[in-house]
Amino acid sequence: MKFLKRYRWALIAGGAALLVAGFLLFRPDTLFVDDVVDESLAEAFVTTAAAGVEPATTPTTAPADAAPDPAAEDGEPGDDTVPADPTTTVPQPSEPVTAVTGSFFGIDHRAEGTAAVYEQDGRYVLRFEDDTDIQNGPDLFVWLLESDEYDGGDPGAVIDLGRLKGNVGGQNYELPPEYDPDVHRYVLIWCKRFSTPFAAAPLV
Repeated sequence: MKFLKRYRWALIAGGAALLVAGFLLFRPDTLFVDDVVDESLAEAFVTTAAAGVEPATTPTTAPADAAPDPAAEDGEPGDDTVPADPTTTVPQPSEPVTAVTGSFFGIDHRAEGTAAVYEQDGRYVLRFEDDTDIQNGPDLFVWLLESDEYDGGDPGAVIDLGRLKGNVGGQNYELPPEYDPDVHRYVLIWCKRFSTPFAAAPLV
């Protein structure tokens, strides 16, 4: 008893420290708090100008005191003028098309919604549609498996797309060059901290 009385504050402080450490490790609060994301499909394919492409310049006008072009006065184009072809049409950018899609289901956790891969001009984007609602948790990552099924446990070779942006709402993940729509047919939401799956979506 004397020992407990003498060191009770140290024991209380130590117990509190263990509780805080356990809370930070397990983060049970994340299971009940939603991280909402609201990205559109259009945002997924917005890109800046390609590297090395010069931006269009604004045409300049000749000074007022510049000598007139005799050819232009006769109604004929000058040497540096290329007449426009009225039959030429400007190609319109293609629209994203669905490559594969699938529905989420939970693995010992709650999950629903739609995952889809879209392709546009050779680029692929994995999108979780607006109906996505996955139970939240700590340290969740988005993986693509080199398979069309998952039997549990560590899946082995995957494409790691980084942390889950949010457990609710539409969100986009650009796919790297090694992505193959005929090979990577399974989305897995994986908790790295505890090496356990939360949700999955087979893509067909």
